[in-house]
Amino acid sequence: MIRSILSTILLSCLAMTAFAQDYTERKDITKKEVKKLREAINSGRSNGTDKAIKVFNKLLKKYPDFVEIYLRKGSIHYQKKEYSKAKENFLAAIAKAPEFDSEMYFSAALTLYALEEYGAAGFHFEGYLERGATNKRKEAKARRMMQNSNFAHEALQNPVTTQFDKLPASINTSAREYGATESIDGESILFVRRDSRSDELMVATKDGEDYLVAPAFAEFDEFAEIGTFSFSANGKFVVFTSCNNRNGFGGCDLYYSRIKNGQWIAPRNMGLVINTPAWESQPSLSADGSALYFSSNRKHGLGGKDIWVSLRGGDRNGWTMPINLGANINTKENEESPFIHADGYTLYFRSNGLPGMGDFDNYFSARKGDHLSWTKAANMGYPINTLGHDGGLTVSLDGERGYTSTDREFLENRSTNTNLEVFTFPIPEYAKPILTTYLKVNVVDAITKKPISANKIDLVDGESGAILSRNEAEDGVFITSLPTGRSYGLSVEMEDYIFQSRYFDLAGINNALDPYVITVEMVPIPKAEYPDIVYDTPVVLNNIFFEIGSAKLKDVSMVEINRLSETLKSQPTLKIRIKGHTDKVGGSSANKKLSEDRAKAVYNALATNGIELSRLSYIGVGEADPIDTNDTDAGRQSNRRTEFILIR
Repeated sequence: MIRSILSTILLSCLAMTAFAQDYTERKDITKKEVKKLREAINSGRSNGTDKAIKVFNKLLKKYPDFVEIYLRKGSIHYQKKEYSKAKENFLAAIAKAPEFDSEMYFSAALTLYALEEYGAAGFHFEGYLERGATNKRKEAKARRMMQNSNFAHEALQNPVTTQFDKLPASINTSAREYGATESIDGESILFVRRDSRSDELMVATKDGEDYLVAPAFAEFDEFAEIGTFSFSANGKFVVFTSCNNRNGFGGCDLYYSRIKNGQWIAPRNMGLVINTPAWESQPSLSADGSALYFSSNRKHGLGGKDIWVSLRGGDRNGWTMPINLGANINTKENEESPFIHADGYTLYFRSNGLPGMGDFDNYFSARKGDHLSWTKAANMGYPINTLGHDGGLTVSLDGERGYTSTDREFLENRSTNTNLEVFTFPIPEYAKPILTTYLKVNVVDAITKKPISANKIDLVDGESGAILSRNEAEDGVFITSLPTGRSYGLSVEMEDYIFQSRYFDLAGINNALDPYVITVEMVPIPKAEYPDIVYDTPVVLNNIFFEIGSAKLKDVSMVEINRLSETLKSQPTLKIRIKGHTDKVGGSSANKKLSEDRAKAVYNALATNGIELSRLSYIGVGEADPIDTNDTDAGRQSNRRTEFILIR
């Protein structure tokens, strides 16, 4: 390929336009010398490069301004990877005849780039473009390499302060290891190991200073050419790549599996909503499992491989038609290895179409709102990105550690090991995700206190009431990760139980590794065998809010009121009494009046939603029945509540 490029360049250089010349050309030498020159050129093309160089040097001794000879010599040295000698000859040609042809600037720039002289390479790529590219394809390549050269020049002068540590030999072997991802609790690392036979998902569990490594899935052994995996935060849903399967739609497809009754179900193809006859690979699930990012060269992209996202909640197997992430992420070249951090907003990926250091570099971008709006991708910087082959990047839950697969050891130490190996390094401040913790919800029966499975758990934004994700709690446990610094609502619904809600604020959470734990006690819908305790157990409406000192409901409260309305409509025999409570601030009579007015506001909202008044009643008890202290802000907030009880 290199020989073809340089031959084309050289031919173009020799097709000179007529202008005043201060250099030697073929017409200025003897016929005998022209014949020797042609023989030397043919010799160089047939691996007789040493003989050709001798002839070229002899001619240059007699004709030191023979520009064609410098270009011929430079081409041979470049093909032999003798870049210093190639540089000397290409720059000599430019010095003797700056306007000989634009192509010699391209040749010099390629040579300087190979020598890692990026500032000079960028200058000569610019010189080539200023003098006019010979075709659009080469022009596009020159522009891209000029950007890379200028970026590399600046990056090498301003390296990121970081420290790379190679993971131990129990993980890094003579095989290729890639796709490393840290578990949500930081106790294990999942990665893919590729040997001469296959790719296999491995799990490495911390064991002192080392790791115990074992295959992660025996259940998936029948799948050929398994690639990268991505798990939901609770570890119960997985999407992975498998190539060249009989039930596939393209070369590589995405498959999924989930845990049911304690076992992984047989993996299933994600279907034609996700997969196409093209290439779909490298999945990354959001922590709550509601969004799936992946790389694909499917139709209607912006370039080669683009990054796409599909949202859970669509037709068929529950996923929407994938959306291209757009020009702030994708280019005319290739974008691969997406990793959406547990914060749900920060995306890391690699690209060879954006300004960078080498073949593929790692980048990051932040979601600004919906999945179509992203900040312009930013390079992670040097030496996170190297001059060689940089694999995908993943980041720990707390945003402190990154994992990447790279051949940096070969580049830095001239090691004989050119395999991809897994390294870890601290994430620079500018590239850190939103501080994130993880939420653990335990769902139990309010009477028996035993775990129960909930098939509908909604996480909502604490300010707007918008549903952020819809989940389930198999075996009574739901785990996800959430960005800190904001408030959330939680509602749990299941058949034969009264729905429950919670409100929680993560504004003061600064520790990502300690879970925020919520236990939700589900009150059964009364049946003959249930004791009176069912009727005496209050259900707090944690996501009903009022204006300060007022009985006016905030708009966000309608999410909770609508959910309670649906429960009452689905259980037409239920009757409830709404109870309003206040804290102890203010006079007792005023508090009793405020609590009654607030209970009545909920009563009226339910009636407006079509609930018969004969099934509703309300009462205000003021400050008389606290459930927490009135000496702290948090305690007083708990005491200010609206709840209901079932009545016979």
